[in-house]
Parts: sequence; C-alpha cells; structure tokens
Amino acid sequence: MENEPNKTKSNWKRIGFVLFITFISRLYHITFPVLGWHSWRQSDTASIARNFFENGFNILYPQVNWGGTGTGYVEAEFHIYPFIVSLLYAVFGVNDFWGRIVSVIFSVLTVYGVFILVKKYMNESVAFWSALIYAIIPLNIYYGRAFMPESSLLMCSVYSVYFFSEWLDKEKVKYFVLAIIFTAFAILIKLPALYLGLPLLFLAYQKFKAKSFLKPALWIFVILVIIPVVLWYYHAHQLFINNGVSFGIWTYGSDKWGMFDLLLKPSFYNDLFLKSIAERHLTYPGFILLIIGLFIKRKNPAEKLFDFWLLAVLIYFLIVAQGNLAQEYYQLPFILPAVVFIGKALDWLLPFGKFKEAFSMSKLKSSFGVLCLVMILVLSYLRVAHTMGGENPDSSVFKMANDIKLVTQKNDLIITVCDGNPVYLYHADRKGWVAPPGVLDEKFINEHIKDGAKVLAGEKSFFEGGKLPDSLLKILNKYKIIHNDERYFVVLLKPGD
Repeated sequence: MENEPNKTKSNWKRIGFVLFITFISRLYHITFPVLGWHSWRQSDTASIARNFFENGFNILYPQVNWGGTGTGYVEAEFHIYPFIVSLLYAVFGVNDFWGRIVSVIFSVLTVYGVFILVKKYMNESVAFWSALIYAIIPLNIYYGRAFMPESSLLMCSVYSVYFFSEWLDKEKVKYFVLAIIFTAFAILIKLPALYLGLPLLFLAYQKFKAKSFLKPALWIFVILVIIPVVLWYYHAHQLFINNGVSFGIWTYGSDKWGMFDLLLKPSFYNDLFLKSIAERHLTYPGFILLIIGLFIKRKNPAEKLFDFWLLAVLIYFLIVAQGNLAQEYYQLPFILPAVVFIGKALDWLLPFGKFKEAFSMSKLKSSFGVLCLVMILVLSYLRVAHTMGGENPDSSVFKMANDIKLVTQKNDLIITVCDGNPVYLYHADRKGWVAPPGVLDEKFINEHIKDGAKVLAGEKSFFEGGKLPDSLLKILNKYKIIHNDERYFVVLLKPGD
C-alpha cells in the first residue's frame, strides 16, 4: 500500500504534469502580434491596454481607437485584464507578448482551480482527467493565449465557486472575502457570469437548506458582489451617453441577447451544440465522453454542484442566443462544468488506481477510453493549427500599418476600410474610423477630411473582386497615393503632386 507522503508526492507530480502541459501548449506564437482569429476582439482589448498605459492608467475610462474625433471612451465590461497588462507595459514596454502571457498564466491557474475543486467533491482521478481535458481541448488552448479577457473570466469563475465552498465548509473570513472578490470580478469582466448565482445557491442550500434565505452572511455576500457591478455598469453606460461608443452590452433583440425566436429553430441547437461545442470546443470524442459522464450515477448530493453549474450555463445560452451563435468564445464558460463530466467518464473507463488492471479487466472499455484520448489530442492539434493559421507574419496588415506610420504623426486620425475590424488602427497605432467599403464616396471622404482624417487605407480583399471600383479610384487619384498594389492601398488625404 502506497504510504501517504509518497501518495502526496505522486499527486503533485500528476497535477504538475497537467500544469506543465497547459503552459507549454499555449506558448506557440506567444511573441506574435495580434492578428488572425478574432483579431477584432483581441485588438480592441490590446488597444485598451495600450491606451491605459499611454493616458494615465485610469481604469474607469477604457478607450478604443475607433472613436473618431471623440475620446474613444467606451461602454464595456470592467477591463481589469488589459489594465494588468498595461502595468506590465510600464515595466517592460508595450508588446503583445505581455497580453498573451497574462492569459497563459490565468489559464494555468484555471486548470489548477478545476483540479482542486473537482478533487474536493469527487476524487483525485476525476480531478486529474478533468484538468487534463481542460488543458488540451483546442479552443481552451487558443483562447488561453489570446489577447482577450476570457482567461481571466474563467479563472475568476472557478475560484468563485471554490472559495465560496471553502467558506461554507470552514466559515473563515478569508474565504468569504476571496469568494466575494472572485465572484464580483467574474461578473464585472462579463455580465452573463451572473449565472454563477445558481451553483453558488446550490452550495448554500446544501448547507443551510431553506434557511439559506434567512442567513445574513449570504445577503451580505450578494450585496457586496452586486454593488460594484451595478456601479460599474451604470458608469459604463454614462460613457456611452457622453461619447456614443459602445460594445453593445445592453443591445436587446438585435445583437447578443433577447432574440428568443432563435430558440424555436432546430438550426440553433445544431449550430450551438454540434458545430460549436462538439466540433470546435470539446471535439466529437470529448462530446461523446461528456454524454457518457452525464449518465454516470452521482455518488453524493454535493456532486450535483456541477449539474447545476451546467444548467446555469445552458440558461445563459438561451438568454444570449444570438451572441452564442455569432461568437464561439461565448461558450467557454460551458467548458468548466463540462470537463468534469468528461473526467467522470474517463475515470470510469480508465480508473486511476487500477489503470493497468483496466486493460486486463475490460479491454474494450479501456481501449475506447484510450482511443478517445488519442482522438481528442489529434483533433485538438488540427483545430489549433487551423485557428492559429491566420497569424501570418507576412500579412499586409503589418506592411500597411508601417506605411501609415511613415506618413502620419501619432495624433493624426486615419480611416481604415474594412469589415469593422479595429486591428488596422491598432497596428498603425493611430485613432480614427473603421469604414465599410460601401460608404466610400466623395462626400464621405470630404466630411472626414474636415474632421481631421489624414489617411485612407484598406485591404482590397474587402472590395468585390479584390479590386477598387473605378469610381473610387477616380476620387483617390485626386490625393497623394502612398501605396497601391494587389493587396492594399494607402492614400494621404492631401492633393497629389
């Protein structure tokens, strides 16, 4: 029988291995500038970080680059993640590497949080498999090193539940305070994280039963979590009222949430659960393991925490239906409870303490478990390779940005022609406007010149046939053309020679 010190050492080796895998798998392109998959979201976050650094570290005033002649102060979630990155800029200088490495660190901490939480309610084996799957599934890898706040949201979410459960068990003030901090930050970072209230309520009910609603400490917890959330989102809305710039967090029925007619369409469930969660997030073998895990009997009532957590995220899917159809990273919160059920399935197929015996006792069962693991690894690699394929060092985005920098000053305003992606403004390190190709005419250009626009630039791939229309060329020929080839154009908005 393995003695306790050796067992503890072995346990640390296992989770240490998983954390190492988590860290190493997220280092690919770690020094690469923001580009590629969801570059619009990454460049907005990176712009906010750089603007914090350049404009006084005022976390109450997140600023984007596409505010035109305005300040660019934007109605958005609470940007603690880019603020942390901006502090690193103050020490090491501006570099997208720091945004990526902060995401990696948060991702590693999330994996550890999954491990200790699952171990608390189940066992070492389920905790190991859950943490390992969380570490290696493809979009967790990608978004775990992207310049985006998702990794901070997921970390805050798992530690919100963990420290709340620790407070209920041990009744120590430090756990109560930590639970408040992580829960509040999760909701501040992403308002839909309000769904955490359901698993937290389940934990409270497990201890206090119907008296939960009469416990002063629980009401204090709710109040201390909600107050900063209400204050922040009220302040953020004032930024929108005063500046007219928003990420659309309150837009009802047209962008992210409130489009309940989608729930009546079978295509919604196919796109969300099969195309996104099964294919892109978990991979199909992982999705099969999730289904198996859902049917494994719960060994104790407290284990149902993960059922309620999963249910909470499913309710969030229904409320934010359009947002989840449009953006795959909206489903990342689903992965936290989902990997627990995958871990349960793998624990059943490949029991940790009897791993070797599993092959002799049930070769078919163990072989299926190993096959699923191998397929998850293979499909994860292919998916990650696909998502990172757009991070091309030869991209015309960088070349165009350099051309813009050569003919403008830091405070000059520019117009970038694109599909709304602020990545061009970000890499040019200029503020201004993002304009769709269809609005470009002489009136539009003249009005923006009056507003201070110095340059008009864009990639030709946004135009039909990849070519500038003759009507636009006729207008642009009045100005000084800095660059014009088959990939992009840069025009200095002053009369040509």
